[in-house]
Formats: sequence, C-alpha cells, structure tokens
Amino acid sequence: MAFDVTGLTNYTKEESLNLLTKAMFTAKTARLLQGAGQVLPGIKSAEILPLLFSDVYFQSDSCSYQTSGNTTLSKRTLTVGKVKVQETLCPKDLETKYTQKALAAGEAIDMGVFTEQIGAEKAAKMAEAIETSIWQGDTTGGVGNNGFWDGFLTILGDLGFGGAGDPIKGNVANAYASITASNIDDIITTIYSVIPAEVLGKPDLMIAMGTDTFRLYRQWLVTSNLFHYPANEIAEMEIVDPISGIKIYGLHGMNGTNKIVAGLWSNFFLGTDMMNEEEEFEFIFNPFERRVQFHTAFKYGCQVAYPEQVVLFTL
Repeated sequence: MAFDVTGLTNYTKEESLNLLTKAMFTAKTARLLQGAGQVLPGIKSAEILPLLFSDVYFQSDSCSYQTSGNTTLSKRTLTVGKVKVQETLCPKDLETKYTQKALAAGEAIDMGVFTEQIGAEKAAKMAEAIETSIWQGDTTGGVGNNGFWDGFLTILGDLGFGGAGDPIKGNVANAYASITASNIDDIITTIYSVIPAEVLGKPDLMIAMGTDTFRLYRQWLVTSNLFHYPANEIAEMEIVDPISGIKIYGLHGMNGTNKIVAGLWSNFFLGTDMMNEEEEFEFIFNPFERRVQFHTAFKYGCQVAYPEQVVLFTL
C-alpha cells in the first residue's frame, strides 16, 4: 500500500503568490495602508513621490490681471530594500519523529504534505518582521531583519525637529520623561494640541503607538471609568480617543520604541515590486541532495510624503 496523498493539494504557483502576499500585507500596518490605497507597486529600486503645493489668494475683482501666490513642486524618494529568506529542509530529519507518518514511501517527498503548513508559518513570521521593519527599519544598522529599508520612525527621527519639512515635536518642551497609565492622557492632549490645523477633521487622521503603549492607554481608560468603548475595539487595539476624537491604533511594529505618531494615513506610503519574477515564495525539491529548499525574495520600502504634517512624540 502506498501513502495516499490524493486529498492533498500540491504546492502551486498560485499558492506561492498567495503566501507571498500574506507575508507582505497581513501585518496590521501594511493592511491598513493597503486598504487606504497607499501601496505603490512596480518599484524596482527607487521611485520619486512628486509633491505639489499651491497657494490661493482671493483678490478684489477688477479689469486688471494681478498675479499672486505660488505653486511649489518638490519630491521625496521611496527606496525599496531587496530581501531574501532561504532555508534547507532535510526529509531524513523527520524519519525518527512523529512526522514520519506524513512521509511518502521511499525517499520521495510529496510537496503538498508539509509546504502548506510550513509556508503559512513562514508567511506569518515574515509578516511580523515586516511589521516591525515598516516602523523601525534602519539601513544604517538595524537589528535582525530591520536593516533593509528605513521605517517610518527612522525617516521621521532622522529629520529632527525645528527645520522646514521636519516633523512636529510631540513632546513639547521635553515635558515627559516616561509614558505611564497616569500621564498618557496628558501626552495625547499635548499631541493633539500641535497637530496642524489643516489636517484636523480629515477622516484618515490617526494616532499610532505600540501595543505596549496602547495597554497603558487602556489602563487609563479603566482608571478613569471610561467604559463606553466596545470590547472588540480594545481587542483589536483600535479605539476612538474620547479626548481628541481621533482613532488610536496599537501596532506591534512600534513596540518597545516609546514613540507615538499622529498624522494622516494618506501621508504614509509603502513601496514594493510584485510585478517582477524576482519576487518569489517557493519550495523546491533538490533531487541530488534529497532536500527541500525554501526560498523567498521581495522588495519593500517606506516613505512619508509630508513630514511637516506629522507629529512625532519621543522621550
């Protein structure tokens, strides 16, 4: 009797694309930006974000033509990092374990036995690493998988405060040395007070923080007896702040940073390729080494179009 695998789906190119998409866009920040239409595909190395700003001045109507105002063209560059993940899996290592029951007879290995589960696990772990890199990635020496492109916090932090085109300082006069459940409401009030007036009331205005900071925020809600929020919102780490009326997001990618960002989702961009055969997610059986080789490669990058419209709180 042979091992019957007719009920298993073989690893296909379509499934490969699905897993690659899951790896790149199921992380919460990526999912939110994709939903907001802020993903730029087809970037091989770098792409210019053209920026347009134009003044409008009302004038008294007369027969004479009087020019006023300026239209300014500027740009920011979104550069993607090229990343790969590779691993070799030897079926022989499974023979003495409980997994031997899933091996085909002889030395042949059916690609559908393990690749679906392993692929899903790889995609989930890649999504976690991408989520962190979206915010904390640093090409000058990031930690672990975070050094292939600059994340949003790195981009904003490198600009500093006080200059033209710089983000707005959220920790006004360095008034806060820590974030606690006792002062987080004051911190959010301070952040709200310096958000540019022109972005207030926009439907995609948000405040983003790590889930660790969001937990402190929830403690403040409980202490203040503000139990008006639905439980599912807290579970999803999203809630409309009763102080500012702005939606607050708890994001794993910002964990451990003690930083808070306020701005428009439409101001944040993700860049990738997804139109190139270089972007792959696949398992290949090497008949000479009798091993399964996992390989994935993709391109990813971040950019903020108008940093001067973003409030960055740091300690």
